[in-house]
Amino acid sequence: MGEKLADLEPFHPDRLASRILGMGDIVTLVEKAQESVDLDQAQKMQEKLLRAEFNFEDFLDQMQQLKKMGPLESVIGMIRESANNLKE
Repeated sequence: MGEKLADLEPFHPDRLASRILGMGDIVTLVEKAQESVDLDQAQKMQEKLLRAEFNFEDFLDQMQQLKKMGPLESVIGMIRESANNLKE
């Protein structure tokens, strides 16, 4: 995915083909989310949202978790065309 060692990923030909064709890559996005999201923290966040107690500190925590998934451009790229395919 990049030039640095941290950017190396296992090779999945079908996922690479989807990226090249601009179709998104939801499977890789889900894998990255599972790596970066703490399940206990996610459960607590869900409870806060249900009670309407979500605040800016919680929003900051969410943005930091999103940052752990990599550049926002790559995350959006994994979603972009997959979302368009769902609309059709």
